Amino acid sequence: MRQHPTRRHVLQFGAAAASSLALPNLARAQGGPLRIGLITPLSGPQEFIGTYVKNGAEVAMSQINKAGGILGRQVALEIRDDKANPAAALAAARELLGAGVNLHLGGISSAVVLALAPVMQQEKGVHLTCGAGTEKLNHEAYSENMFRPGDSPDARGRAQAKLMAEKYPNVTRWTGLVPDHEYGRTVWSIFVDGLLEFYPAIAKKKPEIIDPVLMPYGVSDYRNGITAALRVQADGCFNATYGGDAITMFQQARGFGLMQRYKVVCDSANEFLVARGMKQQLPPQWTGMHYYSTANKGNAMSDRFVADYLAMFKDPEPLGWAAEAHSALYALARSIEKGKSVETPSVIANLKGLTWDTVTGPRHMRREDNQAVKDVELVYIEPANTEKGYAVAQYIKVDGRTSILPPAPGQKLKLRTA
Repeated sequence: MRQHPTRRHVLQFGAAAASSLALPNLARAQGGPLRIGLITPLSGPQEFIGTYVKNGAEVAMSQINKAGGILGRQVALEIRDDKANPAAALAAARELLGAGVNLHLGGISSAVVLALAPVMQQEKGVHLTCGAGTEKLNHEAYSENMFRPGDSPDARGRAQAKLMAEKYPNVTRWTGLVPDHEYGRTVWSIFVDGLLEFYPAIAKKKPEIIDPVLMPYGVSDYRNGITAALRVQADGCFNATYGGDAITMFQQARGFGLMQRYKVVCDSANEFLVARGMKQQLPPQWTGMHYYSTANKGNAMSDRFVADYLAMFKDPEPLGWAAEAHSALYALARSIEKGKSVETPSVIANLKGLTWDTVTGPRHMRREDNQAVKDVELVYIEPANTEKGYAVAQYIKVDGRTSILPPAPGQKLKLRTA
């Protein structure tokens, strides 16, 4: 995979690039490069995910620039490493906003996007997250300056629970391995909500919800959590650890035989990260995908995205966070073109209600809460004697309209509890 920057990194196009750094407002007036901020983790345990965000945005930038740019201006990404840390993200955002860069994307950490929301509102910026899983972004912490162009946590988590009820009607005792922070608590609560709705409706059985084991975040030793999980008698396990943490946890759990105790493992959102790290040692599991290229073959935008991504990066295939960044930059492009302006009020107005083409098909941005509606993609991965060390045995696309909850900006998400 291409080496990523860990300090300030600027991708610039056009003869006016040098002057635009010193005089951003003049560059805007003269039609210089359109600078867009990209704030994502490029170091630390979530570097895996952040690098995919960077790569996907770079593919979109290249495609847009080859097509003539946005309103005739070439796009230049201003890339910053937020380390999945709110303080680092805020520093990067303030720097970019102070330099006249009002349009941003990235933000995969729930804590990061919740911290960015008031700053974007105060400083008149716009931020599009590329994977943060907090439901608060579109509910009690709603801000018109923050958008989620990807799948919502309720659409995905409830779709996963529905799938469990359909495929495993006899697996009714559920627990979780959940990081003890915003994202972990969010996705577990949503998954439980789905279990409580869909098991009675589909399997005609009431699920038993066992308190999840809370896992630490960003550590190297998960043995205490694994030992606690061994004491829990459950048939189904929902895993919400992610990125480098998930790989470490799964590898250590293997030595205890933890995952083999469950009849089914449902992973929230790791896509192929754990499978790539563990290969033939991977415990079979369902996992949520922002994007699975095989499920989108025949979509012209997806086919081109895959071809361009593989040409630019030494990587087996793009994962969903790359697709989310790609879709986010195209959403910005379409909203700017629609309003013929890069100013924040116009971009916000034209992102709301926007329907645009993406690598997963058309998406629609709800006006009420700045949440996109898109398909949910789920795959079943198992170890295999192949070069990759794993294989996809099944995959499905779920219409996001069937699992997403109604918009409720400014209100707490109402979920069923056990």
